[in-house]
Amino acid sequence: MAWTTVLYWLIPKRLRSSWPLLLITSFGIIAAVTLMAVGAGYSNILAEGGLRHTLASTHPEVLNVHVITQNRPIGIKDYQNLRSTVEDIADARLGYMTRGMERYGRIEGDIRFTRDPSSSPLKLDAVFVRPFFLTGFEEHSRLVDGRWPQDSPLRGNDGASAGRNDGTLVNGNTISLEAVLGAETASTMSLGVGDSVELVPFSTDQSERISVHIVGLAEPIDSGQEYWMNGPSSYFAVQDLVDRLMAPFYISEEVFFDSIGAKHPSLVGDFTWFLYLNTEVLTASMVGPTKEALDGLETDVNRQFPQSLVFTGLKIALREYEKELLLARVPIFLFISLVVLVVLYFLALVLGLLARSRNDEASLLRSRGASLFQVSAILVVSEGIVAVAAIFLGPLLAFVILKYLLLTTIDPVTGTSQPVEVGLALNMFLMGVLGGLLSLVVLLFSSISRARLGLAESLQERARPPTLPFLQRYYVDFLVLAAVAFLIWEIQGREGFFIRDLASQDLKLDLVPLFGPVLMLVGVAVVVLRLLPLLVRLIAWLAERIGPAWMAFPLARFARDPLPHGSLVVILILASALGVFGATFQSTLSLTQTQRTLYAAGGDLSVTGPTLTVSDGERLAEEPSVESFSPVVQETGSLLDVFPGAITTLLAVDPEALPQTVWFRDDFADKSLGELLAPLGPSPVSAAGLGLEDLEGI
Repeated sequence: MAWTTVLYWLIPKRLRSSWPLLLITSFGIIAAVTLMAVGAGYSNILAEGGLRHTLASTHPEVLNVHVITQNRPIGIKDYQNLRSTVEDIADARLGYMTRGMERYGRIEGDIRFTRDPSSSPLKLDAVFVRPFFLTGFEEHSRLVDGRWPQDSPLRGNDGASAGRNDGTLVNGNTISLEAVLGAETASTMSLGVGDSVELVPFSTDQSERISVHIVGLAEPIDSGQEYWMNGPSSYFAVQDLVDRLMAPFYISEEVFFDSIGAKHPSLVGDFTWFLYLNTEVLTASMVGPTKEALDGLETDVNRQFPQSLVFTGLKIALREYEKELLLARVPIFLFISLVVLVVLYFLALVLGLLARSRNDEASLLRSRGASLFQVSAILVVSEGIVAVAAIFLGPLLAFVILKYLLLTTIDPVTGTSQPVEVGLALNMFLMGVLGGLLSLVVLLFSSISRARLGLAESLQERARPPTLPFLQRYYVDFLVLAAVAFLIWEIQGREGFFIRDLASQDLKLDLVPLFGPVLMLVGVAVVVLRLLPLLVRLIAWLAERIGPAWMAFPLARFARDPLPHGSLVVILILASALGVFGATFQSTLSLTQTQRTLYAAGGDLSVTGPTLTVSDGERLAEEPSVESFSPVVQETGSLLDVFPGAITTLLAVDPEALPQTVWFRDDFADKSLGELLAPLGPSPVSAAGLGLEDLEGI
């Protein structure tokens, strides 16, 4: 049969008789596509806002990168190769967000010094010395006294001497150079401007010397500045290490290599590159590549220089951000999936009602030779055009909804005045396509169910409409109920929608339990469709015998054709469940965030510091705003009855005051906190005391 004949028979009458249902169907399709795009767009805004909040609430020093190469020769050629290689790797991996770089180098080893080089044997000081250089040190420090060191010295042959007007010399086995000390270091070591000391780099050969002339004392201009990545005390104060005291001596980078490196290339040192990152360039889509870049940076540097280290808090911050984002996205996806389910079911219901007005056209076409494919295609063509148009229109509507309605619900602390922007992202169109495809699937199944009947079958179905839907004829609804029961068991066994990767310990979303609430609503729907006809038949049977005719007639008609009425009941149940979910969504989410915060803090207010005295406790007890408080002491100790050296943590609490102070949830244990702490309370002591015979054997 020609397509023109089909269109002649079908389209005019359909447009005259069922345009309201067609309009409702179009709105349903557009709603499904728009909701899917809104879910994707809101997730994007949440990701961007969460990333900005995470980065703004973390100190830049934590986010910056330390690249440390250990035990490297301090010869100039080796260092030049090391520097060029590390900086090329850093630029290739993190160049897109690196806004600055500083170099830090220090000599490792036991370098002692003497104040009296003429004594024999040498009287070495107990404090060790660590010469270091740090680029930008002079620009970020102020001189308390003296001046900065001069340029690198001239080098002469052994036994000869060469010098400059600044007094730096290389004379025989002794190198003479200038250095600046931190004011705190000078005070601790009782040194000042004009003093000189001699360093002994090799304990086995004390004839090798490095003569250091103190020309200045310095302190940081701003100790809280981001520049001081390791903290200013590493450069201005004597370091109390595990087994020694270490005094830092600042010299310039040129002197470090032109003097010490040239004279003693066998010495080794640690060299660090401080990478200052501009994290404002990061977006949510760049989180994954940035984590890979940080891992690749460490891998590439270690491949060239083994035992190298890369330290940064950015990777930890991004991992924590992804976990928090995952936790925040789950309720959004749940809510959107439930809304889309109700919309699709509503669409199927409207198409079912529309089918009753189109069965005559479809059956007439089938009786005149049209194939199932031809009739189905004609029936779905108008709604299909709407679905295709909705795929392009839905993301635009979602953009408007997000920009003017939902954007105000996300107000992260970003540290900048720049608001979170809303844009049309690719995933919004992809989710819109998914919503359109789901709508087309509903349209296709509805069209096939209408086009499969001929004229005789259509009249027969109208005379005796089916009382059971397709799912119940072949007991498919029992499979749905079995799937719901399995998902409930799965969620209870895992205690949520998340799983933890055994290798990386990252939190991941398990998509299977996420469909649990959706399937639960579907399960309720199939139960209603199965039980409602039985209940209506029973009521109709009773009304036929004991009720009036005006009651018995509609009930008998309802019992004869229960599917349309049952479908309306199901849509009311789904809409009610969705309304309850939407009403409790925000309050449940707020309660979850509050409980997580209380769990991390331990209580309403926690104070960490020195031990409170008895008088401090009495003053707290008299404070009207303090209802209760409880001191908690945490100490580290060693276990005596296990392998020597086993470390444990000792926690001391007040078992009577703690239950009134800390936060505790009922599902943490089968008992209350007071019952759990009862064994720690004071044991009752007998009034009679102990006799002498009780002390035998002690």
